[in-house]
Amino acid sequence: MPASKPPAVELEVEDRVVRISNPDRVYFPESGATKMDLVEYYLAVGPGIVNALWERPCMLHRFPKGLAGEKVHQKRLPAGAPPWVETVQLH
Repeated sequence: MPASKPPAVELEVEDRVVRISNPDRVYFPESGATKMDLVEYYLAVGPGIVNALWERPCMLHRFPKGLAGEKVHQKRLPAGAPPWVETVQLH
C-alpha cells in the first residue's frame, strides 16, 4: 500500500489563510529543514523582507523536489493562486 501524503497545514497570517502543502517535505537535505521550517523562518523575518522588497518586482525561484532537484524560474502567477496576490507586467 503506498504511503499517504501528509495533510496540508493552513496558517492564518494577518487576515489571510495560507495553505502549506507537503509541510514535511525536506527542502534543505544537509540540515534536514523542511518546507514548514522555511515557512516559520519567513514568518519570523517577514516584516523585514516586506520592508526591503516593498513595491519591487520579484521572480520566484522554486525547487519543487528540494535543493537537490531542478530549479524552476517562476515568472507567472500559477493557476489557483489566491486573488489577493498582486502582479505587475514589466516591459
